[in-house]
Amino acid sequence: MTFYLRTRQYVLCLISLAVWIGGNGALSGRADTIPSQSAAILYAQRLPNEGRQVRVGVAGEPPSVIVTAGEPSGIIVEYWQELAQEMMLSYELVAYSTVETSLAALDKGEVDLAIGSISITSDRIAKYDFTQPISQGDLTVLRPSEPPTLWRTFQPFLGWTFLSSVGGIFLSFFVVGNLLWWTEHKDNEQFPKTYREGIREGIWCATTTFTTVGYGDRVPITPLGRTIAAVWMILSLVIVTSLTAGIATTLAVAFSNQPSQRLSQPHELAGVRIAVVDGGAAAERWAQFYQARVSVTESLEAAIDLLAFQQVDGVVSTRLSLEYYLHQHPKVPYQVASFSLGSQPYGIALPLNSPLTRELNHYILQLPSQISMQRIRQTWFQSLEEASDNSSEDHNGSQ
Repeated sequence: MTFYLRTRQYVLCLISLAVWIGGNGALSGRADTIPSQSAAILYAQRLPNEGRQVRVGVAGEPPSVIVTAGEPSGIIVEYWQELAQEMMLSYELVAYSTVETSLAALDKGEVDLAIGSISITSDRIAKYDFTQPISQGDLTVLRPSEPPTLWRTFQPFLGWTFLSSVGGIFLSFFVVGNLLWWTEHKDNEQFPKTYREGIREGIWCATTTFTTVGYGDRVPITPLGRTIAAVWMILSLVIVTSLTAGIATTLAVAFSNQPSQRLSQPHELAGVRIAVVDGGAAAERWAQFYQARVSVTESLEAAIDLLAFQQVDGVVSTRLSLEYYLHQHPKVPYQVASFSLGSQPYGIALPLNSPLTRELNHYILQLPSQISMQRIRQTWFQSLEEASDNSSEDHNGSQ
């Protein structure tokens, strides 16, 4: 009887264990076949033939984004096209006038992500997902290129460099002239005995020796006088090659058509009226950091219009955008400053917790993707240089 009961318990246990294993297996198989909601969205976005297209908002400044007849192009757009091709994404580009309007469309769900001149800031990171930076913008100033005034022409001659060079030469003439007269006036009839007349002849001898003219009307004959003259000849070579070169450079700059260098340093922005483009948060903050008076406009063209009507003194934007504008408008009286205020990173904006963020970062950080971005930028830069060269040739030909 006892053996029967134990056997029955063993059988029941085995049956229960089999049922439990089978149930878990069925549940696990169901979990493998039913994807999560996020995975389903990503699945739909990655298969163009079976899912919907990804709507991509595009906005920014040329040449990053260029919209012609509603069709966007530019550096960032070309990069996205190659990136989407690697990810096998089917997409639709939707152009917007400003970065803020494209982000507003992202908020409303009208687009799935936004690309272009979208700077990554702490405020935006709190509202959106951002990919790793796909581009970096070097911030600088577009300033008026003013013709040189009469004061600007002669100002280099009143600078410390020019005056100290000329003064140093004349002081050397005076010192050497005194030494030559002091050593020669007792034994050399060419140098008068009195100081007033003798120092004049000593300076004349030092001058002719310095300029290597050597008229021979005043020649030292004492051993000490000849030693002083020999040392002066050697020093003259050093002085001529250094100070004379500096003076020649000053003369060349003064009489060239070089424009005035207003806003040549970042600290000169203090109190200056500066225009920035709406959405360029980094540009606005850097301008405020240097204590400029900032005006925000909707586009780069609007900011430059303020500069044209003298309502602002300069425009802060990325160097690439400003140089592209000057290449497109070669006759405007503006120039790009040589200094840099700072930089701002650009990324792709997505809704918070978007399943595409991780996937995009995976491709963005891959070496082929980085090489692709570098190649696209070099192609655009080369196009700008060729356009500049052609513009210069046309201008010279017309002259």
